[in-house]
Amino acid sequence: MSLLSARGINTYDQIRRFFFPSFKDLTDPYLMDGIRRAEELIHSHGVQGHRIMIHGDYDADGVTASAILFRTFQKLGFDTFVFIPHRMRDGYGFSERGVSVAIKREASLIVTVDCGISCIETIDGAKSRGLDVIVVDHHRLSPNGLPPADVIVHPEVGEVQESFFQLCAAGLAYKIGQALLGDASRSLLDLAALGTVADMAPLRGENRALVKLGLGKIEERNSVGIEALLENAKTPAKVRSRDLAYSICPRINAAGRLDSALSALDLLVCEDSTKVRGLADLLESANNRRRKIERSVCKEAFQKIDVEINFNRDRIIVVWSNNWHPGVIGIVASRIVAKYHRPAIVVSTNGDGIGKGSARSVGTFNIFGMLEKSAHLLIEFGGHSLAAGLTIKSAKLPAFRQFINEIMGAMVLPSDFIKSFDVDFEIEQFEDLSVSSIRELDLFEPFGYGNSRPIFLTRNLSLKNAPVRLGKNRLQFWVQDRSLTLEAIWNYAGPFPFDQDVPIDLIYSPGLKWIRGEEHPFLEVNDVKASRLD
Repeated sequence: MSLLSARGINTYDQIRRFFFPSFKDLTDPYLMDGIRRAEELIHSHGVQGHRIMIHGDYDADGVTASAILFRTFQKLGFDTFVFIPHRMRDGYGFSERGVSVAIKREASLIVTVDCGISCIETIDGAKSRGLDVIVVDHHRLSPNGLPPADVIVHPEVGEVQESFFQLCAAGLAYKIGQALLGDASRSLLDLAALGTVADMAPLRGENRALVKLGLGKIEERNSVGIEALLENAKTPAKVRSRDLAYSICPRINAAGRLDSALSALDLLVCEDSTKVRGLADLLESANNRRRKIERSVCKEAFQKIDVEINFNRDRIIVVWSNNWHPGVIGIVASRIVAKYHRPAIVVSTNGDGIGKGSARSVGTFNIFGMLEKSAHLLIEFGGHSLAAGLTIKSAKLPAFRQFINEIMGAMVLPSDFIKSFDVDFEIEQFEDLSVSSIRELDLFEPFGYGNSRPIFLTRNLSLKNAPVRLGKNRLQFWVQDRSLTLEAIWNYAGPFPFDQDVPIDLIYSPGLKWIRGEEHPFLEVNDVKASRLD
């Protein structure tokens, strides 16, 4: 019960919803401001035979949200199509080209999803040309006010409901699907789960229910597109949230990072298994290319950090180059945060003197708030407290780096630089880690941001052998207490930090692996420290 209490789960009903949520536990979509008006406007256009354009975004959240709306409108027999901007040609957001496409294809209603909340001028232009516009977005509100859309569906607009506050675009799109389709929206839960995990939305409350129910839907193997991705990724029969986060979502994202995201959208809405196989292979190839480009950019970025960044002066890392592919700079920023545990901004510049950047934060530092205070140096920006995007004139990058470190750097707390772990339990001896008790931890799935895997601490352990390198970034070693010896795996690129005869404290998450037909505990290590010998 202490593990549940630590997650704010105390009452019988909270425990039931946490472990065994049902479709009926999902919050009534009509409690969200704008949903009923959006449903009425969509239905009005749809039944009159008017064409509806869905304007999505090129990341996995935007693609899955677009797929949810497309399948919803398709089930209702509405005339609909999807426009997704090209990352390099169009950039982020609801663009003039999107409006032009809607007019060219004779749409009368545009539904933007995962974009639009800050596109005041573009929406004003669309309205002046006779188009109705619904904005479905979750990004931070613009300080310039709300756009003149007919309807806005946003967690912070209107009467705020706690259940909806942390929904991503796929979650918001699902609530619209739930309103329009009722029980038939169960078939969309797999897409809602994909988008929620991809956008790292906190896996609590409504988000947790969507992902847990969505994982169940994925295991039914009804989507030929998702099934093809699972086969290419060689995921196990029991699909977990980490399989989505590290195997499926990167493949969906890869299309929009390097080229058009329409191939990912086509895969998610296609029902032709032959066509889907070709699309899945296309995404596989794109993901392999993305990995190669990412490794190259990471290497260059780390080299620039070594030369350009003074860690005594710069609390926020800002690096840029005109050689970096803009489709991978977000991942590279995340890699920099993981390595240096500091906020990072990575900018790809071009020959026109414009830079496109991705920002990632750490700890409690609000990186979107930092961009707000740096607005005088930026062309545009948007995002969340932990992740954001920006456009800046290349000539202003040195001044931007200096400004945010002189003015904003003081807002980054020293504690934000220290990598820390919230330990759920201290286990005095390994014999308490039985196979059955570790199996029970599976009930806490899905794990992810906002619902991390339970972390244990055991002190005064000894190494049975010298750690062995498994590939470039993993160490394998065996640790023992007074009674048992267990295998430990640590995702750590450097040499093991202590000699074999030094007693260690281990922070880890226990897991199970099959050895000669039997399940045995092993330890996924988070960190290692030398034991204090009092």
